[in-house]
Amino acid sequence: MEACSLFTREHAFFLNETEGIVKQVYVLCLSVLIVFITTVGYAGEIGGDDEPLKKNTSPDEILLQDGTILHGSIIESNDEFIVLETPSLGQIKIPVNNIKQISRENETQGVYSDPDQNTIMFCPTPATLPKGDLYFRDFELFLLNFGYGVTDNFDVSFGTVFPISTEATLLTVGGKFRLLDREKLPIGVAATVGFTKLSDSHFTSVGLVAGIGDARKSMNFSVNHTFKDNDTEDTIYLVGADMQTGRKTKAFFEYFSSNSLLDGEDHDLKGFINLGIRFFGQKHSFSLSGFRPVGEDTGSFLFWPMAMYSHHF
Repeated sequence: MEACSLFTREHAFFLNETEGIVKQVYVLCLSVLIVFITTVGYAGEIGGDDEPLKKNTSPDEILLQDGTILHGSIIESNDEFIVLETPSLGQIKIPVNNIKQISRENETQGVYSDPDQNTIMFCPTPATLPKGDLYFRDFELFLLNFGYGVTDNFDVSFGTVFPISTEATLLTVGGKFRLLDREKLPIGVAATVGFTKLSDSHFTSVGLVAGIGDARKSMNFSVNHTFKDNDTEDTIYLVGADMQTGRKTKAFFEYFSSNSLLDGEDHDLKGFINLGIRFFGQKHSFSLSGFRPVGEDTGSFLFWPMAMYSHHF
């Protein structure tokens, strides 16, 4: 399973057990994130995969299959090649087979798309990782997640926690199998399975994900059913939507039910929402969101900040 499996009732118990340590770690987390955001803000000056966009005044962009980005004006195109007029190299004839993405003058999204399109933040999408793609994700510093694309239609993931305490351990493994490709069909569908061990308890889960859209904008629905070691069962429903709002930014929204987080004692609680923004490049992304309960009196409380960093290799 992916990130949504980390926020079941058992994982909420883990956070409660380590509350004192987590508060100290969270202060450090905020400091690191501030430095990270500042660094990203100057990415165009220090290089990296964002450098080609540093002083782009050309109307069109072409992303090649090898990751190279070319800027210029497209003056001719057909089914076999595209001719690009560039400021420094003159006219370049590019075979269509070598092109991965094109962004024209009137498009604001650019050639990049979100490398983490297989999940919103907690809600999965029906997309799977490309074959051979390997990622590392970090939630709030102490929740660590790894994923690998075994084939274009099947990926696996592994999750654990930063070794804060020997008394609280977490291990989660899972997989997603794509049944219908949303890029080729009106709707995408994927099946998920997972196993989680938390300290002295464990549970298994199965789920189904359906969604429409693509890497730039999507709407998704997920249902996940858990079977626990104490012979109880839970079902959690998630809804997630995202939209690319700029060359390297995306806004997203999520809602999920509270069954797997609480024991059902609070009948006023209708679930949780998560609203945020993602900044991304070709191989990495950083998501920052606000997380809050729905349907209960929270007083002056507004949002709990959530942060996720992801890097693809």
